[in-house]
Amino acid sequence: MELGPVLGEAVSDSEERTEELGEALGSVLAAGDVVLLIGDLGAGKTAFTRGIARGLGITGRVTSPTFVIVRQYQGRLPLVHADLYRLEEGDAFAIDMLELGEAGYVTVIEWGDRSAGIFAVHDPLAVSVEVDGAQRRTIAFSGSADRWGGRLAAAGLSEVARGAGA
Repeated sequence: MELGPVLGEAVSDSEERTEELGEALGSVLAAGDVVLLIGDLGAGKTAFTRGIARGLGITGRVTSPTFVIVRQYQGRLPLVHADLYRLEEGDAFAIDMLELGEAGYVTVIEWGDRSAGIFAVHDPLAVSVEVDGAQRRTIAFSGSADRWGGRLAAAGLSEVARGAGA
């Protein structure tokens, strides 16, 4: 799923590299940003989120919120980490109303493609993690070039960096 043009793409050959890419993105995120993570089970969405958390200065353990639905962490900006895997679209709307109304948060939503229409008003960045083998992942970034293009470039994740880390 794309929420605009593909603005950048990177390749990861390890969980550590996936976290590094997330950390690069986390370093340029701002209050009110919404990141929708898309990918199959085991693709690396939570590993990418651990990296985002590091980029936000969060030092605690970051785990998947699959069973609790939403976790919050404190860093230079608070992080709301949601997982929609077990939710219906109406339930996702409740998360949108409760959590995304706080403009001071960065919000990362795993399985964000399940209810992308609900979150579109937030001009999110879609991060698609595609499994290309046992360890290899292709990570594509799509969204509004006006909102996200400069920040992806600053993080080294723009089209110019396509294939970085391969």
